[in-house]
Order: sequence, then C-alpha cells, then structure tokens
Amino acid sequence: MMDEKKEQLEKVRRAFRDPYLRGWIPNYLLTILEQGEDTEDILSKVELVMPKYCVPRKFETEEQQSLDEGSERQNDWRCLLFELSPTVRIFWAEKYNHYINPNGKYQALLGFTDMRDRFLQASHESSTELLYRIGWKPADTMCAYLLSMTTNRMYSLSPDAVSEAVRLDGEMAVRLLDKKVLGEMIVHHHSSYQAWWQKIWMEFLYLFCAFDDQTFLHAEHKTKKLKQQCQVVCERLGNPDYEQMELEKELRACALLPTQEEPDDVSDKKFMKRQKTALLRAFVCGYQWRCSDWKKMKEHPAGRIMAGNLLWGYYRDGYLQTAFALREDGSVLDEKGEMVPPESFSDETGKIGLVHPEELTETERKIWKKYAGKEKWKQPFPQLKIPACQGQHDFSALSGVQVTELFLITAAGKWGLYQGSDRNRYISYHMADLLHGYGAQMVFDGIWRGPEYGPEIITAEKVVFYRFRHFLLWEHVPESLVCAPEELPARFVSTALAAFRAIVGRGEKRE
Repeated sequence: MMDEKKEQLEKVRRAFRDPYLRGWIPNYLLTILEQGEDTEDILSKVELVMPKYCVPRKFETEEQQSLDEGSERQNDWRCLLFELSPTVRIFWAEKYNHYINPNGKYQALLGFTDMRDRFLQASHESSTELLYRIGWKPADTMCAYLLSMTTNRMYSLSPDAVSEAVRLDGEMAVRLLDKKVLGEMIVHHHSSYQAWWQKIWMEFLYLFCAFDDQTFLHAEHKTKKLKQQCQVVCERLGNPDYEQMELEKELRACALLPTQEEPDDVSDKKFMKRQKTALLRAFVCGYQWRCSDWKKMKEHPAGRIMAGNLLWGYYRDGYLQTAFALREDGSVLDEKGEMVPPESFSDETGKIGLVHPEELTETERKIWKKYAGKEKWKQPFPQLKIPACQGQHDFSALSGVQVTELFLITAAGKWGLYQGSDRNRYISYHMADLLHGYGAQMVFDGIWRGPEYGPEIITAEKVVFYRFRHFLLWEHVPESLVCAPEELPARFVSTALAAFRAIVGRGEKRE
C-alpha cells in the first residue's frame, strides 16, 4: 500500500512542476511536496493544509456558479491528490450537491478526468470509477460526453468511460434517446442542441455499444432530420458495404468512377483538391476499381489528369500481378517498358488499384521512381516516396519530437489526416482505413485550434494502432481496440509511418 502511495505521490510531484499548474497551486503546498523523501511525513503535512483549500463553494444563483466554473473546471488541481488525501475525497463528494445547474457537474467531471489523464496518466474510466464510489452517477458521465461533443470546447471523454456508464445504468442510457429527457438532464441550451445530442447518443449506443434494441430507430419520429439519421444508422448497421458505398459516392463526384452526371469544372481548384483527397483515401483503403470502370475513368478528361501521375496495378484475388503507368494517349506501360494490351484487364479475373511500394521488389521500386522522374510526374500524394518497411516499423523515434503548430496542421491537411476533434484544444491526428476498420493515431501534448496558431511548439507523444467498426474513434482510443502494428496490413502501417514522419518534419527531439 505504501508503495502505491509513494508512486502516486511521485506522479503528483511531477505534475505540479508543470508551468500550467504551478500558478494555481498554493506555494505552501508546493513547498511541502518538493521536500523530503518520507512519503508518510509529506502526506501528513499535505493533509494538514488541505482543509483550507477543500471547501466546496455554495452558490445562491446559477449565474454565480456559471461565472465561477471557468477557472474551476480548468485548474482544479485538487483532483490530482484524490487518492492521497481523505480531505480531497470528502471535498469531491460534498461538491456534487452544491451544483445548482446540473451542467456544472458535467463540466467538473470533464475537468477531473482530463486533469488526471494529462498529469497522472490515469484513464478516464478509472477516474469516473473513483467518482462513482463517492456518490457521482453514471448519468453524469453520459451527459458530460454529450456536453463535450457539442458545447464544451476544451475537453473530450473516452468511449471506454462512457460505455462503462452505459453498462452501469442501461435504463438511463435508453432514456437519453428521448429529446425531452435530454432537455431535462442538460439544461439552458438552445433546443437545436437536443437534436445534436440525440444524433450523437444514437450513434454511440448503436454503433459503438452495439445496442441491439432497434425500437427507437424504427419509431415514428416527428422531425425529418431525426428520421433521416435513424435511416442512416440502420443502413450502417445492416449494410456491411456502407463505407465502400460512401467512398464510391465521393469517387463518382470527382470523376474517378463512371457517373451519369457531369463533374465540376476540372480547372476549379476546389474540385482538384477534392479529387486528390478522394484518391488518397482510396489509396489508404486499398480500394480497387472494376476494370471496366477504370477504363472509363482514364478516358474521361477529369479522371485522366490525376491518373496519369500515379502508379497502378492489376490485381487478382487481392494480389498484385502487374504494375503499370498510364500514358497521355491512354495506353499503359509495364515496368519493362512494354505496352500492356487492354484485353489483359478483365472484370472477370481481376481489378485495378493504386500500387503501394510494399507490393514491389526493390528493383521494381527503383524502376518506377526513375520513370516518374523522367516523365516529371506530379503526384497528388507521395505514393512512390513511402518507404517499404517490410514489417520493420520504428515508431519510437517519433516520440518526443517537437514541431511548430503551423507546420503540423499544414502537413496533416496534405496527407488527408483526420483531426482528433473540432474543439479548441485537441491532442491527435488519425489515419483511417474506413473500408477495413484500421486506424492509426498520433498523439501530441495539445494543439490549439484557431486563427492565431503558428509558431507554438507541439510535442509528439506516441503512436497508437487500433481496429474499429462503424464508430470512428478520435481523441481517445479504447484499450480493447488497440492492436500491434504487426496485426495490420503492411501497406497501411507503412503509409501511417510515412504520414506521421511527414507531419513532424525535421522537428527536434525533446531533451
């Protein structure tokens, strides 16, 4: 037990050295924590001074509470001493009943979990479990999640903690699908937020928690928007090819698949950017075209522009048979410089996709790089520059690398990476294979979103690989879904490594 306390105390000591916290912590407490090695002695001194700083505020009006929340929820360092101080535990238990507006509880919970995660590396699930023991409710976690997804611009909440709350109080989880109940639980927001909360909660229950009672989805809903959302969720649940259909819809809009409609003006920069993004997504997913569809694409002016600067391959049963390049006249050339007859590509025997360097031999990679240089290819993404790692991936070298915020955000956009969240502060970028449910996340110490970003220094912390189904995961990846990079296809892992190396550039390693 003493070893656990000592370890926790060391974590608290390290956390309190952070500039973010030091300005908010009483000097006397800092002095105590910084002196001596006797854990019991330090804790006894801490316990003596804590009552002075652990008196829950009583509010007479919701306005007073609202004014006080801003600083309190962002700088409540007392949660870091939760396991070490009985006074702190009593403080958090009593604090619960002092909130006039229930939203205050949710903000406090978000701040509690975020602070402990950032400075103690405590999971959100473990932090919410501590709060449940002293009287907080699983419903608080569910509502805090919804609040964070719509109105809170600072904090997010791990799906692990929220799904555990659903398990503990399934009845409330179902009740929150009701717009009226949402309005009672999360108050003083415009009615339009309730529709957002319904949408978010529906997706969480059905797509992440795999809730199997679809009564709500098939009920007669009053609003047209909710009916449409229910239909989308039903389609995603019932159609294993839903993500592929969505990708193909985007490819058709960019003239990369045959369509009855004329695409936008190919000279338009927005159209070309959209086409680049669609091709990159297809490459990451390993999407393969029917041969007949690909032939129509290369004959279309809008499709041929990009296609002529990429390396393509003919596949059978998912394996590369022939790599080839598309020439200006519409003909195709293999690595030997020989023309490939059109009849070689048949819908009955194979498909056509974008080649990954992992699928080529070293000699073939050199040949195609030389050809690309000779033909002055302007690739929409660095297809041929992605290193073929052959299963040897070292992501540890990225940990601790520091880069400017401006460089990071710009490079992430070029690689089509998904931002961790749309909040003012987020911590990650993701590469996702939506067709197969593969994900790779690069975590940073914190990125601030806004027009003022630029020279601030951001530090890379770690890379996490995971699997997902239906429900996209952003800031917090559940432990149950984390996997080793060796468990995922080599082409996806190599692409993620190339993208993550690119977004940190030539950043310096933190000392």
